[in-house]
Amino acid sequence: MTTATDVTIAGAQRFDLAGANGGAYRVMVAVPRGPIPAGGFPVLYHLDGNAVFASMVEALRIQAPRGPATGVAPGVIVGIGYSVDGPFDRNRRTFDYTPAADPATLGERPDGGAWTETGGADAFIEVLETQVKPLLAGLAPIDPARQALFGHSLGGLLALHLLLTRPEAFARIVAVSPSLWWNGGALLRDLEARHASLPANRARVMIAVGGEEEPPETPGEDPHAARRRSHRLITNARAFADRLPADVFRILPEENHGSAVHAALGPALRFALPAGPAPDLTGTRP
Repeated sequence: MTTATDVTIAGAQRFDLAGANGGAYRVMVAVPRGPIPAGGFPVLYHLDGNAVFASMVEALRIQAPRGPATGVAPGVIVGIGYSVDGPFDRNRRTFDYTPAADPATLGERPDGGAWTETGGADAFIEVLETQVKPLLAGLAPIDPARQALFGHSLGGLLALHLLLTRPEAFARIVAVSPSLWWNGGALLRDLEARHASLPANRARVMIAVGGEEEPPETPGEDPHAARRRSHRLITNARAFADRLPADVFRILPEENHGSAVHAALGPALRFALPAGPAPDLTGTRP
């Protein structure tokens, strides 16, 4: 008789964390096997952990053992998710990943529904800094100077907001399809206001966006296509990357908003967990 058992991710652990901001978080951690680097392991934290953790861990597990060929070093993967069964807790992530804004100015939500509570980004960043990072420090020998953050969509918005408000909190930041349309493009204006004061040792930044995320106008298109175009995801991502400037700006051909996150995993791992000396990124931005 054939029996069925649950599939697990080898070497991964899950922790339930009560956030000081009132959120209930599921923190998933995968520590690589093998020798510990002299300075400790580098770390890649990523948002939307329920949706991406398994993919991130397996992508790293395949690439890290062949670092000279893949450009990826072994590292700790930390997924920050929520205590839900599905890939997203939409209401909570909307709150956690958005900077403060006047609800009256937000307009229609991308899915056409009404906005739930927003504006919890700074309190969520406190959870990352004062609860998630110390949790990890007690689990594995890590290199505090080689910590990276990955976020997609509203998570990408949060990552870039953190860059501007705490530019030295992470060594590297990856923002995929960042929702820079939020609050009428407020983060682009914030970049302009803070640009001169960003320290020289701020995080290095990679921004990526799907090539299909700003579709051209077509006759008889559905309202969803028009709404996506109005968000100007490619235009805004390029503008942010140019002004910062980002170390890497990449358009992912033929990828849409949902598929871009997985298409970006390979480039993101090479950027966030580089094998050997920091790579020469000259020429990586079109």
